[in-house]
Amino acid sequence: MTLKKLNKMLSCLLLLCMILALPLGAAASEDIGFDEDQDCTLEILIENESDQDLPVADADVTLYKVADVKMNKDTVSYPCTSDFTGYAKALENVDNKIAEELFEYAVQHRVSGETKYTDEEGRTEFTGLKPGVYLVSEIKGVTDQYVKFKPFLAVLPYDEEGNWIYRVLAKPKFDLAGDQAKTELRVNKVWNDDGKKRPKSVTVQLLCDGAVKDTVELSEENGWKYVWKDMDKTLKWSVQEVNIPEGYTVTYRQDGFVFTVSNTRKLVQTGQLNWPVPVLAIAGILCIITGLLMKRGKGRK
Repeated sequence: MTLKKLNKMLSCLLLLCMILALPLGAAASEDIGFDEDQDCTLEILIENESDQDLPVADADVTLYKVADVKMNKDTVSYPCTSDFTGYAKALENVDNKIAEELFEYAVQHRVSGETKYTDEEGRTEFTGLKPGVYLVSEIKGVTDQYVKFKPFLAVLPYDEEGNWIYRVLAKPKFDLAGDQAKTELRVNKVWNDDGKKRPKSVTVQLLCDGAVKDTVELSEENGWKYVWKDMDKTLKWSVQEVNIPEGYTVTYRQDGFVFTVSNTRKLVQTGQLNWPVPVLAIAGILCIITGLLMKRGKGRK
């Protein structure tokens, strides 16, 4: 065999090895799915169900690692960590329905977790986390000012349409508790008229999510105002006027928990008569016709 033929054969073998190596590399990448060595971050933002602008500072957030995440081709498994093997050897699926059970297990068996506190914006984050299933809960709360959010599970990293997200944002919801959830609702009546044909009173209804909860009468005796006390601020309130006075239109404005109902007198005729308009129009048309006829008669003469 000549040296030229030998080099040609070696080149072909090398090219064949390169081609065969491509699918092997792709298959190995698919088996891994995500980078098991890459750290994850879980960011927590506590939000109020009805008031997004209400900050929740100094809330305690505790994190427990419940299970690891293992991938074998298209199969995903969640073997529990040593702290939770008494609950189960592995999680069949990740469902928030079992989050409260896992939290009760952690409390009963004194499982230690990592606790952090939210800042003035209600945010905190856990960094340097390895891939796994994490239980997020709140134990102490903020001096009983609101109902603590329910425990929930977070999977890190998060698969979003084939893309692995290593920084995950969770937004647990909470509601205010006790007196913190109470407020006053106020309604004010405003008149836009000369006062001559104003009724002695009007009727206003208080509605919660569209359902009537109370009916009040506003008049000069109560200053055209009314206040409902100890009302739940987490609900959606509104007002409406019934039997709107004849000749008036009504508009509504809401500023927080203060409602303003305005009645405006409709514009009336100010003394200008409309009946001469068609009469004058007809008279003008007759004048034009008469002028044309007279001009035509002069032309014939």
